[in-house]
Amino acid sequence: MTETRRLQLHLGKCIEDLDKLYNVPDLKSKRATMLCKTAQKLFESAEEAREKGDEEYSYVQYMKYLRIIAYISKDKDYLKDKTYFNSMLGSKNPNKALDAAEKLKNSLIIRYEKEQQVNRLNDIQENELIKQKMEDNRKKAIEAMVVAEPTHQGLPGPDEVSIKSEQLYVLLKSSKLKIMILDARPSQHYQESHINHPVCINVPEECISPGQSANMLEQKLPQVSRSVWAERASMELIVMMDWNSITVIPGQKLHLLKTILLKWDVKVHYTRQPVWLVGGYEDWLLKYPAFTTNPRAIPPTREQDVDDMLDEIEYPAWSDLSPPPLAVNRSSKPSEPLVDRSSKLAAVQLYEERARGVQNILDQQERIADTSLTLEMQRLEAEQDWEKVRSQREGEQRDEMRAMYKLREQEIISQLMQLESKQYDMEQENLSLREQLEEYQRREREESDRLEGGEDEHHDGDAIAERARQAVRDVAAKRARIAAVTAQRERLDRRREVLEMERKKKLAEARAARKPGDKEEDEARPDSPALPRSQSSPNIAKVSSDEEEVTSPVFDRSTKPAKMAPSSDMHHRDFLPVWGDVGRGLTGLKNLGNTCYMNSIIQCLNNTAILVTYFCNGQYLEHVNRSHSTRGAIAEELAAVVRALWSGQYRFIAAKDLRSEVGKHQRSFRGNEQQDSHEFLTILMDWLHLDLQFTIKPPHKETLGASERAWHEYTKSKESLVLRLFYGQIRSTVRCTVCRASSPTYDSFSNLSLELPPAAARCTLADCLKLYLNGETIPGWNCPNCKEKRDAVKKLDISRLPPVLVIHFKRFYVDPKEYMCNAYRKKQTYIDFPLEDLDMRQFSLHCPGNPIYNLYAVSNHYGTMEGGHYTAYCKSSVYGKWYKFDDHLVSEMSSGEVRSSAAYILFYSACKPS
Repeated sequence: MTETRRLQLHLGKCIEDLDKLYNVPDLKSKRATMLCKTAQKLFESAEEAREKGDEEYSYVQYMKYLRIIAYISKDKDYLKDKTYFNSMLGSKNPNKALDAAEKLKNSLIIRYEKEQQVNRLNDIQENELIKQKMEDNRKKAIEAMVVAEPTHQGLPGPDEVSIKSEQLYVLLKSSKLKIMILDARPSQHYQESHINHPVCINVPEECISPGQSANMLEQKLPQVSRSVWAERASMELIVMMDWNSITVIPGQKLHLLKTILLKWDVKVHYTRQPVWLVGGYEDWLLKYPAFTTNPRAIPPTREQDVDDMLDEIEYPAWSDLSPPPLAVNRSSKPSEPLVDRSSKLAAVQLYEERARGVQNILDQQERIADTSLTLEMQRLEAEQDWEKVRSQREGEQRDEMRAMYKLREQEIISQLMQLESKQYDMEQENLSLREQLEEYQRREREESDRLEGGEDEHHDGDAIAERARQAVRDVAAKRARIAAVTAQRERLDRRREVLEMERKKKLAEARAARKPGDKEEDEARPDSPALPRSQSSPNIAKVSSDEEEVTSPVFDRSTKPAKMAPSSDMHHRDFLPVWGDVGRGLTGLKNLGNTCYMNSIIQCLNNTAILVTYFCNGQYLEHVNRSHSTRGAIAEELAAVVRALWSGQYRFIAAKDLRSEVGKHQRSFRGNEQQDSHEFLTILMDWLHLDLQFTIKPPHKETLGASERAWHEYTKSKESLVLRLFYGQIRSTVRCTVCRASSPTYDSFSNLSLELPPAAARCTLADCLKLYLNGETIPGWNCPNCKEKRDAVKKLDISRLPPVLVIHFKRFYVDPKEYMCNAYRKKQTYIDFPLEDLDMRQFSLHCPGNPIYNLYAVSNHYGTMEGGHYTAYCKSSVYGKWYKFDDHLVSEMSSGEVRSSAAYILFYSACKPS
């Protein structure tokens, strides 16, 4: 049928709309002969509509016809006299209808997609016009405002976070804005002196702590401040201040106060974010003493603050940072050491270089301390948020709201696991920096011991000594800062543990008070520090994999060519989509009850560019293999999911049909228990290979080498795109230590599973590969040459590198102490792996293809074997950026966050030859 003869689409906007139209009423009361006549009318109507070019109506009529045929084939009268009824129906009509319906569906899907694209373009153009009109109106309104009302002089811009004393003074004098001043100094200092403004209240710093809500803070305020505090929603500008802050960093009282106002003040929507006064009350007191209640107030000195912060800090000794020894003239007498003055400049340069190294390490330690403090605050806030959401869900009666709260709980618990993993990585990095610092200091002490002194030597060392004294002061200040931040983080950690104990006590009391007949929902949450009870998706509404499906028509296919076997694309898929305009390939996957292991792997495969093209352009349909046990269904369901993920029109979808199909063929993936993503990936690769096999012409084995011959014996001339992309080959060589005779064997792999170095907190990918490929001794090997048992060495080599190299780290192991209980533990080793230019030449034989790889996806695991959570980090081939796929949440991330101790499976793609 030509394009010009097809009528315009009019029955629906997608194929799912048509699926709702071909449902037939209850046919139990109808006789078979009457149904045959009805079916024949439907067939004729479908044929007529098809000739007219009405593809939608024709498809609906064909499907109604097939539904009735399916019912007739099970009717008792039909089974008694098939010949008679087949003659009424026409022996070839059912197969003809099925063929026509398949073709019409494929055609309609393409047409609907094109129409949606056109509609989206029209919507974009219309939105652009609307935006342009809105922008024009906004500009006119601004111009009118400029003419009508001059802007307030001194008012900070909407994106500014601070205000100067001069600006605040102008605003207070004008009295045109409602301004509230929150003085976060100690209450004693506030009573002694504060800004003379009627809406200036004291929020004592001793009342501000992490994890508080605005309501909790209000209960701690002085009684005179509470009535003014209640008016904060009506204020046009809120100014925060302490004594003398020049900037606000995480952990300080002003930062905590701002966090409370913006994140934990649920009843108030602020017109603009609160700003802090630069220089604090000390600056205001210096510039505008007449505008205070007591101009004679004395600010606390900075020296006192520094002394308080540096208490109990251990300062480094002179020997810890002693200057390097000066070169000595060895020809002089032992009793009269002489200094080689020509080496003075080199000694100074050497000292400065090492001092810079020490300073760099201390800078990194300071960064880690700040980051750890921020992470601890985020954990505390997240746990407070989790407690709040949990209580809201328990008190909510509406099902849709309870489901929403459950989804939010899942997000928070995932966030907590990832924060704990990041904190562990920070601690490991800090340990490494400490070791480097100790090594620097050890070397300095050794050189100090070798230093031989004299009067001239001391004179020439003045410059170095002065630099050393300055270095001591710098190091002391750095260490003081690190110690202060670390102490604050430890206080937050202790507070979080107290809150955790209180929560557990309340939960135990609630369970004890619960009636025996009440249904209890056990809430799983991450426990500190090892997260032994955390779950991937706590109590998410289960989705049954045994849902009732629409009965498909069944026919005698003996008269139908085998290659036209029915496709699973014929059945209706419900992805439960949440609509939203997102980038292509940036759609999330809903957690269907501990299915994060599956979601993580699907997103990694969904960012394998060649595989995505293969599924999206429909080329895979030419290779679907119906003879395998899965009958091609796994490949078709995965292809459907990939197409939906790349449509760009859903925020997230649910892969219900894929999960159901996987569960049919592997019992362990059927329920709602947490599973291993590596096991799922390995089985899925084998299924996809078998589902998409095609036969190639076998080569002449006489012309092949040992590796190629073993490869073709493995494939048996049946290949697939999955095999060509992901599968490689390992050569295992066993060599006799006596006669040196060797016996090579070859095995295929879809991923390399690497052991981690024992008892190592940090290692590199190269370390793991070397450990995997290193030879091992095999005692008592039957040597075919010696004809007796000998010691032998077994060596592995990669003899065939795949275009997509998948590397798995063996993080889980059986604890030897609990071997009888089969208890698994997890290695939290931090593995440093390259994001670009992984060179596999040193780990492989002379393999064809490019041995240089770039990372494009990582499957991460957080938590423990008993309960954990999986995410995926993927680099988009479209946008060239890294994204985090955390079930239904997708967010952009920096490449610096890709490496972590949670990395479980790496996906590398071979670089294109330059």
